Amino acid sequence: MKNRIVPFFLLKYLVAGAAAFILFACAADREVVMSPPPPQVELQPLVEKTEPIAPAPEFMSYLQCAEDTRKVFNRCGIGAFPFIRTVFYDIDGDGVQEMIVGGKEGKLRLFKNYGTAASPDWGVVEDYFRGISTGAFSSPAVGDIDNDGKAEVIVGTGGFSSDSGRVLVFRNIGSPADPDWQRVDMAEIRVGNDAAPTLIDMDGSGRPDLVVGNSEGRLFLFRNRSRDGRIVFAKDRGIFGGVRLGMYAVPAAAASEGRAIIIAGNDMGKLYLLERAHGRNGVWTRTQLRISTPGFAVPAFVGAPDRKGKDLVVSDGDGQLYYFRNKRGNYREWELSPDLFKGRLLPGPACTPVMADNGIGKVITVGNIHGEMKMFVQDDSASGLPVEMPDFFKGIKLSGFSKGVLTQWQGEALLVTGQQDGLVRAFLNSGSSTRPSWTELKNFFGGLPKMMHASPVIFDIDGDGKWELIVGDADGYVRGFRYEPGRDGMPVWRNIDAIFYGVKVGGYASPSLFRDGDRISLLVGEQDGRIRVFEADMTPTGPSQFRGDGFLRGISMNKHSAPSAISRAGLVDLAVGDYDGNLRHFSCSKVFVEVKKESAVIP
Repeated sequence: MKNRIVPFFLLKYLVAGAAAFILFACAADREVVMSPPPPQVELQPLVEKTEPIAPAPEFMSYLQCAEDTRKVFNRCGIGAFPFIRTVFYDIDGDGVQEMIVGGKEGKLRLFKNYGTAASPDWGVVEDYFRGISTGAFSSPAVGDIDNDGKAEVIVGTGGFSSDSGRVLVFRNIGSPADPDWQRVDMAEIRVGNDAAPTLIDMDGSGRPDLVVGNSEGRLFLFRNRSRDGRIVFAKDRGIFGGVRLGMYAVPAAAASEGRAIIIAGNDMGKLYLLERAHGRNGVWTRTQLRISTPGFAVPAFVGAPDRKGKDLVVSDGDGQLYYFRNKRGNYREWELSPDLFKGRLLPGPACTPVMADNGIGKVITVGNIHGEMKMFVQDDSASGLPVEMPDFFKGIKLSGFSKGVLTQWQGEALLVTGQQDGLVRAFLNSGSSTRPSWTELKNFFGGLPKMMHASPVIFDIDGDGKWELIVGDADGYVRGFRYEPGRDGMPVWRNIDAIFYGVKVGGYASPSLFRDGDRISLLVGEQDGRIRVFEADMTPTGPSQFRGDGFLRGISMNKHSAPSAISRAGLVDLAVGDYDGNLRHFSCSKVFVEVKKESAVIP
């Protein structure tokens, strides 16, 4: 906050005046003599005039943050895209397959791997698909449909709208390096809802045909009848008549030894291999593969130049990507490999990190939209990403949109959690630090009000050695609570009233606090992805009321920002999660800027 200094000068003048009345007597025998007037005296001020006095310089401060996410959380370079759909194709003609990405928001992106398969370094080619607009839940396929030597982009549409279930085709009338995408005017293709296309030459004509899945788990074939530069597809009504794959079927197709291979995923995370007996009217067989995802499995084939057959990339609804090697080239035996997408930390949608400094490194607890709690440990001396302890919170399941922070209670580790339904809960570790055993303390937060989408943190806000509970809620408010020991050993909570009266953000408040000398900074994430800054000064009676100081500069997440900050040696370590599941990291320092103001002068 600015401390405004206004100079104030008081000039005193000594004002004196005298009127002299000369008394004289008149006598007949005496001359009348008049007294001379008194001398004129010029009045002088007690304080002499001076040159204009410049005010003392005044400074304001703000946090300046530099992003280093690729160093700390995501060396791979691919962010989180909910319901991600991928296809691999050498679309720019450089001899290397690129990854084309669609997903929930409908936008298409082109990613190039500037590293290697063993050490990936993915970067997005900005605006490569400018001109392609498909609405929500885009599902891409790529191929040269009309045999003109240029690839077309086919996009299936989804979501809950009247446009769901369409298949659109876009032609590049520019060059591979400088594309100009134009939608092809052709007969409408619809398959119900949530169209998911792939391309494969089903009849050996030399032209790729179109296979499309839909939300009911059905597959459709549209045969390629394009000629003379005109793109035409004709529906084959019988070929997939008996095939059912579960809800939200997404196919990927590849040719192997003269036959078509189709692998399709569904909303339960299952994957099926479809094979067809020889002949045009052969029957399809369905074999469930031994690989799966937590939900919404989406397969895509990727070239494997050093092996027989193609490898497989599988994505899920949370945006995770898994790479499987085709072990024997038979499309039945798959081996999970970290290559291609390693170095990527994605804890799940609506992720809420909370960092703590243990003196050696960082301990990071992260909640997500599924109500899961995850634990990561990062050694400051190590060069790798934070390491997950997968079973650390085993047995704890929250109701959704979880957030948790570790603290101490009576010498034992305590996990404080918030969740969607407004409850704040406490779990005590009766095991060890390496093999925890969590027991819920049912009455620990008895008496607290429900705060929908409760987002808790703990902080010793008054410096008395005891932590306080600070909670953000769905309405954008932040509240504080202080405890006293109760008769039954459980704490008794009371509101911390005045200091949070001025704290309000634009919905779904997610707070974090850190101390810088005698000042406490409160960062609050909000629904639009920005982070508001509030500050309070420590006084002899405790912290002053938090006052707003604008938004944190240069940081905007993709909705529902959830910051966590710790201050170390004058620097601020900042982790921020968002609704899509991106976990980003920033290193921040305080910058002082002189406030320009006019010089004050003495009249």
